[in-house]
Amino acid sequence: MAKKKVKLLISLDYELFFGNKSGSVEHSLIRPTQYLLNVVNKYDTKISLFVDAGFLIKLKQYSADFPILTDQYASVKKQLKSLSEQGHDIQLHIHPHWQDSSYSSEGWLINTKRYRLHDFCPQEQDEIVTSYKQELESCTEQEIFAFRAGGWCLQPFEEIKQSLENNNIWLDSTLFTDGCCDDPSRSFNFKGMPDKAWWRFTDDPLTEQQDGYFTELPISAIKTSPLFFWKLAFHKQLSSSKFSPFGDGKAIIHDKSYYIQRLSRTTCGPVSLDGCKAGQLDKALNEHKNKADPHAVFNVMGHPKSLTPYSLEKLNIFLKEHHELQSITYQDLHHLRDTAAKSKI
Repeated sequence: MAKKKVKLLISLDYELFFGNKSGSVEHSLIRPTQYLLNVVNKYDTKISLFVDAGFLIKLKQYSADFPILTDQYASVKKQLKSLSEQGHDIQLHIHPHWQDSSYSSEGWLINTKRYRLHDFCPQEQDEIVTSYKQELESCTEQEIFAFRAGGWCLQPFEEIKQSLENNNIWLDSTLFTDGCCDDPSRSFNFKGMPDKAWWRFTDDPLTEQQDGYFTELPISAIKTSPLFFWKLAFHKQLSSSKFSPFGDGKAIIHDKSYYIQRLSRTTCGPVSLDGCKAGQLDKALNEHKNKADPHAVFNVMGHPKSLTPYSLEKLNIFLKEHHELQSITYQDLHHLRDTAAKSKI
């Protein structure tokens, strides 16, 4: 008997690093994305990229004074357009700190004091969403209607919803079960979100509203024991090339509580292709299949910059062994906007 089809959505945040070393376009975006394509193309699997469009705008802004940025901008646009032509998907990712960041001969000076879209006034929010979406529209042949908040900073949603609605952004894909961060500069709390494949909402993505303008399609989640993170720390100490990310930058350092939580108790996070986390794909898929709702999408996220030889190896094995997976992108979910909340994917 053939296995029941499972909808697979691979969604990656296409962005640089935001620590004191941003990383290069070539090693943090172009190459790892191509390495990923080399794997998924073998299985006719499509990917959806949430593109950090603010970075593209900054590349264009400084390109007149720094020709190297002209080349980087052209390389990124060429890759995104090629992906779109091949049936992959380009959607909106917003890290608004680019509004305050700058470039010099020393490289990018990243300013994350205003890290969340909420840190800007309503007029600025609208200008950011509008300009970022317009920039992305020049990189794709398909409609842009989906959004993922940078750093998961989606709440309070009612403060940013008007700018999204003004730009016909109606699908969000930020939430994951029990997601939580107490850092005041980038806090979020997704505990108590509906246990459904998808749902509609208006002011609060945690509260379903059948006639809501917005639709939430959550990222799949998995519980991870402290042992996993201890092993991860061990691999980092070994600095094995198999576990080293392709990206050549440095991430933002979290506060101490973030690391203490993960090293001391079981936590819940998104199913991810990043580094060692790709080793959890089989476990996460089995848990997904055991859920009561058979219409949920197995939504696996990641970052090109954080992919490793190990993660691509695990993804290759995963796609090779699971013929029941049916690849989709956000473009396949247009009908959610016009169906009743009780409808099934």
